Order: sequence, then structure tokens, then C-alpha cells
Amino acid sequence: MKRILLVTAIFFCMVSLKSQGFIGLHERDILQIMDWEHPGLVLQSDIRNSSVRYLKYLSKDNQETWVIFLDANGICKGVRITCANNRYDSRIRELNELYQPGEPNIWSYTEKSEKIDVSLKRDDYFFTVTWERAKKRGKSGNDRAA
Repeated sequence: MKRILLVTAIFFCMVSLKSQGFIGLHERDILQIMDWEHPGLVLQSDIRNSSVRYLKYLSKDNQETWVIFLDANGICKGVRITCANNRYDSRIRELNELYQPGEPNIWSYTEKSEKIDVSLKRDDYFFTVTWERAKKRGKSGNDRAA
């Protein structure tokens, strides 16, 4: 019994933050990828919001929540993953390995000729990693209206 618990705990710690391929994908493809690549996450289909369309997944140990935002056509426009702070150091290492670091707590990458920004925000008990299309920036680095 202890072995099963140990293997389960190690599995959940190894659930990757890789969601770089989601932006631009259709909901049906995301559902298949999540079932195949992240079996430790459970789709929360009983929770709905009438103004925002999304898929919400929760880890079986309640330490991680994934929210995959969809547009009106069911295409992913962003991903937000919230994790307990006990996973912070491993996630920072993973982000540094997967993406090009920029400003503090911001990474980026290019997929299908589109730049994606990855940002991290840490709070007292949890942290949030967000993937979204890069905002247009002026030469000073400040955001400007697109």
C-alpha cells in the first residue's frame, strides 16, 4: 500500500506544465491530449460560467488546477495553471528548461510563428503560471494597444 501511495505522489509531482501546444488548438483536440498526456488530472465538467468558456482540470491530490480558456469557436486562447507552493522550485526549473527567460518570472517561446508569453505570479499559498499570446510591445518594452 505504501508503494502505491509513493508511486502516486511521484506521478503527480511529475505532471508537466507543458501546455505550449494548446494555444490555437480546438477543444476536442485538447480533451484528447489531456486524457492521454495528463491522466492524473480530472475534468471538472460540473462547473460552468456563462460569460467565459473554459475547460477546468483538477489534480486528484487537489494541489494543481488547470484552466484552459476557449474562444466562442472552441479554440484555446490561453492556459492558467495554479499550483500549491510546494511545487514552486520544480516548476521554476521546468520553465527555465522549456522556455526562453526574459524579465523576472516571464518566459517566452515561438510556436507556429506565433510568440507566446509565459508568466508566473506567486502568492502566499499558491502560484499561477499563465500562457497567452504575446502582447505587442513598443521599443521601450511598454505594452501598447494592439
